[in-house]
Amino acid sequence: MNIKASRSSKCNRCSYLSPKYSLLYLSAAVSIFLNDARDPYFVSAMATTPTPTSASIMRRAIELSTKANADPSFGEEACMLWKSVLYSKESSFPLAAMSVAHGLHACTLARIGRDKEAIVEYTTAVDLMEKSDAFSIPMTKDEMSLREGMGRSLQRLFRYDEAADAFLKVAARCAEIDVTTNGQRTTERSWKQNSHSNSVRSAALCCMRNGDLISALSTIEKYEGIDAELDGMNGALLLLKSCSSAVRMEAAERHESSKKAMKLLFTASANSSPLYKWMYLASHIEKRDRIEPLDSKADGAVLALAGINNSAFDDPDLINLDDKVRLHSILMDTSSGFSFWPQGFILPVEYDSFQSELYNNGGDDVDPGQMKWILKERNGYGSHGNMLASTDKVLSMYDSGEFDEPILCQRIVDPPLLIDGRKFSLRIYAVYFPRGILPGNVNELFDAGVFISTEGLVKYAAATYDGALTPEFSDDQYMTNSGRGDGRSALQHNLIHLQNEFQRSGIKYRKVWESIEQSVQIVMARYLQLQRDDTPSLLSSGQSFIRNSHLPFCCIPKILGFDYILDSSAKPYLLEVNRFPGLEPRSSMDSLVKQTVVYDAVPH
Repeated sequence: MNIKASRSSKCNRCSYLSPKYSLLYLSAAVSIFLNDARDPYFVSAMATTPTPTSASIMRRAIELSTKANADPSFGEEACMLWKSVLYSKESSFPLAAMSVAHGLHACTLARIGRDKEAIVEYTTAVDLMEKSDAFSIPMTKDEMSLREGMGRSLQRLFRYDEAADAFLKVAARCAEIDVTTNGQRTTERSWKQNSHSNSVRSAALCCMRNGDLISALSTIEKYEGIDAELDGMNGALLLLKSCSSAVRMEAAERHESSKKAMKLLFTASANSSPLYKWMYLASHIEKRDRIEPLDSKADGAVLALAGINNSAFDDPDLINLDDKVRLHSILMDTSSGFSFWPQGFILPVEYDSFQSELYNNGGDDVDPGQMKWILKERNGYGSHGNMLASTDKVLSMYDSGEFDEPILCQRIVDPPLLIDGRKFSLRIYAVYFPRGILPGNVNELFDAGVFISTEGLVKYAAATYDGALTPEFSDDQYMTNSGRGDGRSALQHNLIHLQNEFQRSGIKYRKVWESIEQSVQIVMARYLQLQRDDTPSLLSSGQSFIRNSHLPFCCIPKILGFDYILDSSAKPYLLEVNRFPGLEPRSSMDSLVKQTVVYDAVPH
C-alpha cells in the first residue's frame, strides 16, 4: 500500500457530477403555448380552460426556472410555483404544454438536488407526450431534454441500470431518424446526431459505474465510426478488457482486442478528449512525438482535462466513499470509529442506538432537546439532499415513517470555528491513482498512490452564525457549499487566506493541516484495506462494501474532494468525500485553485 502525504517536486500542489441542465428548449416550447395567439390550437384551448392567473404563474415559474439554471437559489420558489399551477384543479393547458411544463419542473427540481421528485415529474412529462401522440413523429428537442434529464437524475441517485436504460431510449429514438436529406446533413439533424453519441456514451458510462465492463462494451461497440469520442471510449474499453484478468480470453483474442484498441485510441487521440491521447501514449511512449501535445493555454483546455475526472475509467469501487451511508459504515466499522468523523447513526436501522445516545448524551451534559443534527441522503451533492434538524424533528420523522431508505443522521459540529462571524468549510483535494494495470503491462499490477494537494478552498456560509436552535435552521448560516448559489453571497478563498486568518487569530495552521493529512491517509488506507479483502465485506451497520471484478487503469488519476469543518478549538472534522468535485470554475475566486489542482494532477 502506497499512501503519501504530499506530492513530489513537479506536482506538489496537487474533487452528477456537476450536473448541467438544458432549460432553453423546454422554456421556449412552453412559452409558445402561453404567448403565440396565432396558433389556432392554442387559441382554442386557451379560450375554454386556463385563466390569466394560471398563465401568469406559469410565466413566472419559467422565468425563475431559467434563472435557477445559473443560480440554484431561485429553484425553490420556482418549484413552489410549478406545483401550484400543475396540480391545481383549475389549470387545464394542452397536453403538449403540460408535458413541457412538467419537464421544466423536473429540471428545476434536479437543479436543487431533489432528484427523486424530479424523476416523478420526468415520468409524468414523458407519459403526457405519449398521450399526445408525440412518439409517432421523430424525436424533438423537448423529448431529448426530458429523457436525458431523467437519465442524469437516475445516475446521480446511483440507479445506474435504470439510467443506462433511459439513455439507451434516447439512442433508440435517435436511431429512428434518417440522418441525411438528399445526401446533405442539415443543421436541424446535427443536434440529433450529438444526442445520439452523448446518450450512447452516457449509457456505457453508467455500466462502468456499476463495474460492468462487458455491458459497457456491448453498449458501445455497435456504434463504431459515429464520432471520435465514441471510438475513443470503445478503444479504451477494449484495451481494459484485453488487460483484465477477470475476463476469460484466448491469447490470440487478447492480442487482436489490444491491436484494435490501439487503432481506435490513435484515431481518437487527435480529435477527442485528451484522455484517449493519454491512454495511447501510456501504451506507446516511443510514439509520443507522433501526437500533438495538448495546448494548456488553449480555450477549454482546463475543462477538457477536468473532464477526465468524470470519465468512465475511474475506480468503480469509489462509490463506497461517495455514498455517505457507506462512508459512515466504513469509518465506524472499528471498535470506536475515528475522532475526525462526527458522531452519527444510520436511520432507521440504528434508531435504538440513536435513542440511547439521546438519553446517555455520550458522557457530556448536553440536553437531548438541544442537540443539532444533519440528515444526509446517501447520494446528495452540493449540500443538496442535506437537511438540518433538531432532535424533536428527527424523532417526528421516524415516527411518521419518513425514513423509508437508509439516511445518515449526523451530529452537527457545534460550536464551529468562525471567521468574521461566519461558519466556513474547507475543500481539500486529494489525487488518487488506483491499484490497477498499466496499458502495455498486462502481467504487472501497480499499487495505489494517494497525494494531497496543498491547494484548496475556504467556503463561507452566506449569513453570520448565531447558533440559535430554531424549529427551522437557516441554511444560509449553516451551509457553505458554493454550488447552492451564484456566488453573490457565498464567499470563497484559497488556503493562503486561511493561513493569514489563522495567524491573525493565533491558530497554528501547520497543526490543523497535519490533522487533515492524517485523516485523508486513514480514510484511503481503510478504503484500500476493504477493497483488497478476499472475503465479502459486510460492515457492522449491515451495509455492504461494493467491490467490482475488473481493475481500472492505474495511470488515470482521480481527483477527490475532502470537505472539513473546524470546531471552536480548530479541530478538523471530515464531512464527506466527493467522488466528482466540481472542477469547473464558478468564479475568479476559485478559478486559479482548480486550474492548479487539475494541471498538477493530469499530465498534459
